[in-house]
Amino acid sequence: MPSSSHPRRRWRTLVAGAAAAVALVLAGCGDAGRRDTAPADGAATASDKPRLAIVYYPQFRDGSWGEAALTGAQKLKDAGVIADFAVQENVDPGADGVRALRSFAEQGYNPIIAHSFNYGDDVKQVAPEFPNTIFAYAGGFGDVQDNVADYSQPFWEATYLEGILAAGVTEGGGVAGAGGFDIPVCRAMYNAYLEGAKLVRPETTGSFVAVGDWSDVQMAKEAALAQADQGATMFVGCGQGPTFGQIEAATERGAVAVGYTGDMSGLSEQVLASFTWNLDKVFEEMVADVVAGRTNPTRYYEVGMTKDGMDVVINPVWRDRIPAEVMALYEQKLEEIRSGAFTVAMNTQ
Repeated sequence: MPSSSHPRRRWRTLVAGAAAAVALVLAGCGDAGRRDTAPADGAATASDKPRLAIVYYPQFRDGSWGEAALTGAQKLKDAGVIADFAVQENVDPGADGVRALRSFAEQGYNPIIAHSFNYGDDVKQVAPEFPNTIFAYAGGFGDVQDNVADYSQPFWEATYLEGILAAGVTEGGGVAGAGGFDIPVCRAMYNAYLEGAKLVRPETTGSFVAVGDWSDVQMAKEAALAQADQGATMFVGCGQGPTFGQIEAATERGAVAVGYTGDMSGLSEQVLASFTWNLDKVFEEMVADVVAGRTNPTRYYEVGMTKDGMDVVINPVWRDRIPAEVMALYEQKLEEIRSGAFTVAMNTQ
């Protein structure tokens, strides 16, 4: 989950190659300057499909959190669910965030998505000016009121499964969890991973650290190496920086790491698996509310694995190295989670 600092450029290069920065799409239109250009009442017509907008603080093509949003929007456009979408990157929370959100709203974009929990105050400042526009930010707190929506990150469902795999391919050692900050979703990811590992090795223990930054790879690597010195062999990160740092540490120490919100198997052979965040499923629910004319959804958008909100992607180099009985357990739990027969608890302790 991101905050306001920038990912390290060398990791951006590894993940995305020489991808060009995504430009702000703010073509002039006749509605510019209006305080609310979304339909005042009623559902949007088929010929008037919504146009979605996303604001993000670093660059979208980060191979992780930001790119998941960009990919989700593109999928909706390709499927004809939205007419188009616009994005603005490198927007710091605060005055810049307020300006970007207001500009999109004046042009009639709806819904408008602020893709970081740090935009919460900005969204709440701008939203009352445009009561017929849905604003959503990635708070994960269920903090919704009037036309402000929130969307959660039930990532613990996926990390539970990854913990099963990790314990199956390691002979011993503990779990090392890390988050940019010690927030509920990060704790839940770590706890679920540990519980998954215990299904294979009941004696497994672990530790969790808050790095203090979502994007500082070196700081995260140093924390991961310290955990490895204490016997950790399995790493699970919450945030881009913590995850990239863990991957570096796992590569040096021969441990296993997992990717965060994007397939990171190309970064190192020590990446056992990754989970991908299918944000088109989340954004589609917001768009459906716009189409239905629900301008005050007061909704907490939460799309888990029962609705294909995430997938776990096993690194091909590991597939033949996972013991058959572990793979069978993984597939059983995957099916139970997807069907709703089993619910991974959000344990934030």
